[in-house]
Amino acid sequence: MIRFFRNIRQRLLAENKFTKYLIYALGEIILVVIGILIALQINNWNENRKLAKQEKETIASLKLEFEKNLEQLEGNIQGIQAFMSAGNTLLEHTGPDYEFGSLKEMDSLLDMTPRMSVWDPSLYTMENIKSSGKLSNLSNEELKLLLIEWDSFYGNLLDWSDFYTERGISYFDFLAANAVNRNMPLMTSITKGTTGFNRSNEALLRNPFFENILAERVTHNGFMLGFYQEAQRLILKIIVQCETYEDAP
Repeated sequence: MIRFFRNIRQRLLAENKFTKYLIYALGEIILVVIGILIALQINNWNENRKLAKQEKETIASLKLEFEKNLEQLEGNIQGIQAFMSAGNTLLEHTGPDYEFGSLKEMDSLLDMTPRMSVWDPSLYTMENIKSSGKLSNLSNEELKLLLIEWDSFYGNLLDWSDFYTERGISYFDFLAANAVNRNMPLMTSITKGTTGFNRSNEALLRNPFFENILAERVTHNGFMLGFYQEAQRLILKIIVQCETYEDAP
């Protein structure tokens, strides 16, 4: 093909048709430029298609990750609601003259109060999106904003979770020093029996410090529940946006 064009140019020069030669040479240059532009356009199209495919695969992994995290989170929410319910029931019976009708029921409720519902989600795909710079290049602007919001929110959740755990340990230490721990169902099942001392956990109900620290525990669980419910709301919105990629070609 190159030889063909060269022969035409040489023939035009040999026939002293210089004007036609210039027109032809210019036309040849234009054709070459058009060919290069077409090749670049095809290359860009292929590259964009490749990037779109990679983004779709990344978002599919992100959706799966958040779905699994949501399933775990819903279990944490149920747990923390049960812990709060147990604590509030005990608080209804605190005071100088209060007694609990069933010591066995009280021990079961008390057994639930020191338990902690700490959510530990998997964030491998999310961290990969951040560290690779893919977050800023997402084509779905709403998903991008949600993930930025999530990143900020999760940092706050971690800070509160650390405080929640720290105060939970303080509550656990109080029970270890003041409660009849062997009468609680979990420890009873492991140690194969209840205490041999003439003591019961009912005395805690008349202890003002127990009332204070239990009220604090219930309150902290309430704050933790609020964080978890906000996480649930954000995750559901993220999953909805991820699903928009499933219908994309």
